[in-house]
Amino acid sequence: MFEPNEVLQVLSGRGAVSAQGIEPVAVRYKVVIERRSGIVVAHGSLTGRHAALHPLWITPDATLHLKDSRRLAVSLTDLVGDTAEFESTEPFAPG
Repeated sequence: MFEPNEVLQVLSGRGAVSAQGIEPVAVRYKVVIERRSGIVVAHGSLTGRHAALHPLWITPDATLHLKDSRRLAVSLTDLVGDTAEFESTEPFAPG
């Protein structure tokens, strides 16, 4: 039986994204948190300066720092202009 993904929460705000050896980049984010096959994951978009996001796009592991101090392990999957798409790389604990 097919069970659709369940959207639990949508977050938006200003935060930062960083990776080891790369300076944090200020971003606006939209995060969609959903349950897939019993696991809570997140995906969404980031908007920031293209030149600052590019090194994070070619790095497999990054961290999105949310405005409420939570952190989300992400991988940037696409970068077009000043907007990057991402997916979480670990289960997310909704707050």
